[in-house]
Amino acid sequence: MSQEELTQARLRAECDAAEDWNAADDSPTDGRRNRRANELDGKTWTRYSISIWSDIKKTQEEIDLGHPAIFPLALVTRLIEIYTNSDDRVVLDPFVGVGTTALAAKRMGKHGIGIELNPDFASKARARCEAPFMFDVPGGSAVIYNADANDLLQYVDRESVDLVVTSPPYWDVLTQKRTADYKEVRHYGDQSGDLGRIRDYREFLARLKSVFAKVYEVMRPGAYCCVVVMDIRKKNRFYPFHSDIADFMQEIGFIYDDIIIWDRRHEYNNMRPLGYPHVFRVNKAHEFILIFQKPW
Repeated sequence: MSQEELTQARLRAECDAAEDWNAADDSPTDGRRNRRANELDGKTWTRYSISIWSDIKKTQEEIDLGHPAIFPLALVTRLIEIYTNSDDRVVLDPFVGVGTTALAAKRMGKHGIGIELNPDFASKARARCEAPFMFDVPGGSAVIYNADANDLLQYVDRESVDLVVTSPPYWDVLTQKRTADYKEVRHYGDQSGDLGRIRDYREFLARLKSVFAKVYEVMRPGAYCCVVVMDIRKKNRFYPFHSDIADFMQEIGFIYDDIIIWDRRHEYNNMRPLGYPHVFRVNKAHEFILIFQKPW
């Protein structure tokens, strides 16, 4: 056998071994055996499995709501479609903002629970969830609590939540002008429990970890937690926010299951050459969707 044939044989063996390992790795755990993951057909499953999502955009109605960090209803709807099946009922967002997660859950026939510290945003969230919608799936409901996410256990029972979809505060960056296109600062609020008011990054992470430790307690074993985040730059300092969240989530006990890139380039229509011509800076026009699972 020639050297080339030996090389080809070795590569085939390595590929076969990798496929065997992946197949074993994807086999259902005891808790998932005999349970369908979701209601997707194969074609939609394949489309959603692509690791970069560039087809999700905010509607004008969502933009007009005035929340500085709103994510689209379409994004939450897709995550609910992927990470719940027809038996899963309760969807939680401990930082619900103007209610997108709770609204998506209600419209899909599930029960959405939202916690929001800012009273103005909590009021908007309730109004959105209470508004009639002709395509609501029967049986859906939503409740919004104007409360601190640290008090989550006062409002949600332990091991009662089937899915969490949330976007936590991005530290104090919402008090700064957006560097990619210099959009103006939008005031988020000045409540005493607002994590966005914490100036020390490590303290901020510790407080955020405390919230997600409570989220872990209210999730059912096997449930997923989807966290939408963006990394942070403050002048010459880069903060790998998504990595720091992944680290403390695993310390809490979560399995770091996967990561999706949400491509938001279409929202940045006035980009500038950051740092030009002295130091090259990256225009961040994407977010990370971190996927965690509570073990069975």
